[in-house]
Amino acid sequence: MAANVQQGGNLLDVLKKKMRQTKEEMEKYKDECEEFHKRLQNEVMRREEAESEVAALNRRIQLLEEDLERSEERLASATAKLSEASAAADESERIRKALENRTNMEDDRVAILEAQLAQAKLIAEEADKKYEEVHSIRSFGHMSIARKVLENRALADEERMDALENQLKEARFMAEEADKKYDEVQMLDIT
Repeated sequence: MAANVQQGGNLLDVLKKKMRQTKEEMEKYKDECEEFHKRLQNEVMRREEAESEVAALNRRIQLLEEDLERSEERLASATAKLSEASAAADESERIRKALENRTNMEDDRVAILEAQLAQAKLIAEEADKKYEEVHSIRSFGHMSIARKVLENRALADEERMDALENQLKEARFMAEEADKKYDEVQMLDIT
């Protein structure tokens, strides 16, 4: 029995030793479990932070895409307006050139009419001189014939001079109108 007691004591010692080892292993595994739990919580927090950051970045991307769309629409609108303004400027330039050409033609016509008026005045002066000559011839008896011829010439010259003066007035009026239109086009080009 003593051998049994001693064997029982050894068995008890072995069991106690086994329990102590098991308890130590349990403590070790418990510590490891707590460490893994802490790591898991850290990983969960980092994952949640990453997901939050991804969501924020996705929202920012969406806002940037919307801003890009608005910018592209504004660009298209500005391009269309620029195209319209360019066409209007081209049309204004075309009108300005046409009016400038017309003004130049009117200036040329005024110059021609002024030259014709000067010529008509010279003709009228010549007619006056001839009339005076005829008037001096009157003393020789051919007065009535010469007078009628000279009066007819003088009337014809006066009519021609009046017609040239009217043409000159008309040309000046047209030149003034062309100048006004040219000034209007210049003002449109400025604005």
